[in-house]
Amino acid sequence: QKQHGEYPQKVSYTFWSSEFIESEGATIAQVLYMLGVEPVRDAFGRVSDIQLIPSDVLGRPRIDVVVQTSGQFRDLAASRLSLITRAVEMAASAKNDKFENYVVASTTEVERQLVEQGISPKDAREMSTQRVFGGINGMYGTGIQEMVTSGDKWEQEKEIADTYMNNMSAVYGNNKEWGEDKGGLLRAVLHNTDVVVQPRQSNTWGALSLDHVFEFMGGLNLAVRNVTGKDPEAYFADYRNRNNVKMQDLKEAIGVESRSTVFNPAY
Repeated sequence: QKQHGEYPQKVSYTFWSSEFIESEGATIAQVLYMLGVEPVRDAFGRVSDIQLIPSDVLGRPRIDVVVQTSGQFRDLAASRLSLITRAVEMAASAKNDKFENYVVASTTEVERQLVEQGISPKDAREMSTQRVFGGINGMYGTGIQEMVTSGDKWEQEKEIADTYMNNMSAVYGNNKEWGEDKGGLLRAVLHNTDVVVQPRQSNTWGALSLDHVFEFMGGLNLAVRNVTGKDPEAYFADYRNRNNVKMQDLKEAIGVESRSTVFNPAY
């Protein structure tokens, strides 16, 4: 909002198991807050439920989300992915909001696109609140690493984007459809994505030094560009210093890493 004078309509997040454990679920907290939903804790401090934050208390629109999960996170924290889906459903059914509700608008658009693809209105309605996607057939990667590092395996960037979307189109939102391949749904859900966010909790890797960054964050960025026709803004949710957590622009992260390592003779 500070940069553009308005809120994004949709923000996409990457879930990795290492960040989930070491940040104690900070990325999940970000997703819930975008939706305008908050955790409910039991007497032991454990998250037992979720509830809507009233629109006047939230003080801004409910912002839609998309989540891509790594295979390890999917295996480690399935219940948290179900929680995200419940939060989306809750936000999509919010009534009488004082501010705009981009979750409702996005859900309606997803449903429309699915019907255009030939899916029945009933099925399209049920699928329209799915926001969590991961590897098909229990895969642990996106399948684009080898393509990216081998320039002779693709000519148009759309080929990489399509491979990413084909491999990351399984839904992981509820027990009913857990792991089912929904390729057309992922493409529909990525519309209007303005921002991609990658968690970062470790000083042992950076934007340029870990292939999983271009595999997940880069693959998602490319998919969004091919669906929407524009580059989303890209940020690291930087949890490395617990006393100074921040959102870091990807360009800044690349600049810092370049100066401190790649172009640093002492390093």
